[in-house]
Amino acid sequence: MILLVDHQDSFTRNLEHMLADLDRVEVIDRKNISDRQIKEAKIIVLSPGPGKPDDYPETQSLYRSLRGIKPMIGICLGFQLMLQEEGGRIIRQSQVLHGVETEIQTVNGSLTYSGLVSPIRVGRYHSLQIAPDSLSLLTPSINMTARDPIRQVPLSFEDMIRKLFGLQFHPESFLSVQGNRIIQNIHHACVDKNGGTDQPS
Repeated sequence: MILLVDHQDSFTRNLEHMLADLDRVEVIDRKNISDRQIKEAKIIVLSPGPGKPDDYPETQSLYRSLRGIKPMIGICLGFQLMLQEEGGRIIRQSQVLHGVETEIQTVNGSLTYSGLVSPIRVGRYHSLQIAPDSLSLLTPSINMTARDPIRQVPLSFEDMIRKLFGLQFHPESFLSVQGNRIIQNIHHACVDKNGGTDQPS
């Protein structure tokens, strides 16, 4: 089962439908998650949502208690929340991007983008970003896997030791043409006991 932590965002149901191709999905509001649901979850996904990470103390607490125990994926707000909890600093970016398709430059060897040719185009919906000068403060096992080639904004990460993954963009958006493949790659890396070395064809 995939536990999708809901931050009451309009994209949550779209994300649910994408994840449902991989496993059974339970969508639960961040304030109503039970111990049973946590125990049954193979993967926990932190949904997009309005506002900033500090607006969601329940999710911050959930992340702190489960990182390294359960594979976790953060999308947009979830990406920012995970990186803030790992020591990063979240700031307002110079340009608000809402429903904007942009190119991103991916890192060779990343499991997230296995089988994809860089650059790829994705849909972005965010006014906040991680501050580039705070990347050095992050836990060393976190590796940035994509950036905006123009502004050098970090846009995704993976931590294969703890099986943590984050995407600043929305893979479920129709603007992210390769979104399904990206999520399949991450899902495979999360559930593969060998650390995701065997990629889907």
